[in-house]
Amino acid sequence: MSTEFLSDEGDVCFDQTRRFEILREIFDSLSEHVAVIDRDGCIVDTNRSWQRFAAESGTADECRLQGQNYIEVCDSAQGSAVEEAKQAAAGIRAVLSGEIPEFSLEYPCHTSSGKRWFLMTVSPLVSHGSIDGAVVSHIQITARKLAEAALVRYERAIASSSSLVSIIDSDFVYQLVNDSYLRVHRKARDEIEGRKVAEIVGQDVFDKHVGPKLTRCFAGETVEYEAWFDTKWADRRCYAVTYYPYRERDDSISGAVVTATDITEAKRMQDEIANSARRLAEAQRLAKVGSFEKDYLHGKKSWSDEFCRILGYPPDAVDPDFNLFMHHIHPDDEPAFRENFEAAQATGHEFTTELRIRTVQGEERHVSLVCGFDLLEDGSMFRLHGAMADVTERRLAELRLERLANTDELTGLPNRRHFLECVRAEMTRSRRFGKSLCVAMVDIDDFKKVNDTHGHGVGDLALRHVAQTINGLRRAVDVVGRLGGEEFCVLFPEAGLAAGITAAERVRKALAEAVLEHGDLRLRLTVSIGLAEYSGDESLDGLLRRSDEALYEAKRTGKNRVCSRGVDSAPA
Repeated sequence: MSTEFLSDEGDVCFDQTRRFEILREIFDSLSEHVAVIDRDGCIVDTNRSWQRFAAESGTADECRLQGQNYIEVCDSAQGSAVEEAKQAAAGIRAVLSGEIPEFSLEYPCHTSSGKRWFLMTVSPLVSHGSIDGAVVSHIQITARKLAEAALVRYERAIASSSSLVSIIDSDFVYQLVNDSYLRVHRKARDEIEGRKVAEIVGQDVFDKHVGPKLTRCFAGETVEYEAWFDTKWADRRCYAVTYYPYRERDDSISGAVVTATDITEAKRMQDEIANSARRLAEAQRLAKVGSFEKDYLHGKKSWSDEFCRILGYPPDAVDPDFNLFMHHIHPDDEPAFRENFEAAQATGHEFTTELRIRTVQGEERHVSLVCGFDLLEDGSMFRLHGAMADVTERRLAELRLERLANTDELTGLPNRRHFLECVRAEMTRSRRFGKSLCVAMVDIDDFKKVNDTHGHGVGDLALRHVAQTINGLRRAVDVVGRLGGEEFCVLFPEAGLAAGITAAERVRKALAEAVLEHGDLRLRLTVSIGLAEYSGDESLDGLLRRSDEALYEAKRTGKNRVCSRGVDSAPA
């Protein structure tokens, strides 16, 4: 490092003592917890952040005093993070011995103030070609880990059910409930989330019903049952309730995902049909449920008023013919319906399905259909009867939840899970038809400075700006997704390496030239892009790893550039 420093007045030379003082101030000002160790693993020096954290967390003096052996401290660690401590010790040894160039590890730290997460990195200190020691750095990543955990919980809850959804931790505390849950319970989110289950459902109900089922769920059992519930605000409702064990990435169970699906209409339909020998006149009492009947012995057939309304006809204005009903079934659903209906008709078994219909007015609706068959003693059928419920609103709500589970909320792009599904599907198509395929990792340069300088609000605007710019440049067949943080990914189907580089350069140049305006702020952003061409026989992880390597090269060689990996770089 040069001993000359530039001030407002010009070049000023400092002596070695002053230089040491300045470097020491910089070392102590680092937010990371940093320690310097020698070849034997003994602590030579620590900065103020290291010392402050050790003091605040009540860590023993051996973790922060010079002369103590940090490797031995890790080897002798006890408690819940003992495995991570042993990994840290092994990693430090490997760096000091030159076996690996660098070591990193994410690990939890349990202190008196709570659980925190850190990223540990170990880099060698090299002098005259030999390793004299190492720098051990700990950066707190608690916010990111909590955000990742919250995102995973939210996606899994949405994926689990389209009805009432709640996530309850192992302390019987609500961690998350969806909007349907709040609406049914007529409570605000802060009135449920963070509170004990017993406070919401009542201690007696919790002790007799909810608590025992949660305990079974925490032990790994999926608990399913149907029950009727009385509420203060609505009629008695029947729900199909399922308690799913909530598993972390290490497969440990940290809580339960509870789904409750309102099956009142279907339950009432089944009960009424069974109690009256499946005579569907009772189905008319159900809201938005139409009935139909055909008596083969007497040649009579009928559609109820509600059945006609669902199909778009005025009551009594149409001949209730089976072929006419088939005409209203969506063409994509008609073959499967006909096959299943004929199979049920041949056996006399009850037939239940959901399908789409098209009304007289051309409107597409979703219906749930139940068909029953009355048989004579010789097994021949003498009557067909059934009911059809309009479930369009419910089905559209399910589709909205599916879109929500597949979309990044901030940018509107496909989220990581959905984007990777698209890549897998395109890889399969590429192998089958011998088409080219490229994937580009796009990372915003110096995005942390944007957040640190202008705040996370501007950071969110920057993410949307990048997403909109990339999305506006894509072809109809291209897919743009947000993988997380400031990292995006673009899928280029039917594009070789040359075409992929051209497209990636177009993205890079457009972002470099675009200006993000917000109030008085005018901000230019650049991106680094790593592009990889699919080799045809590699895995998804392999393809993404090569694009990540290209991205790392783009970052390392100056940023705001495109680096690529062709097919020849893929492992054999």
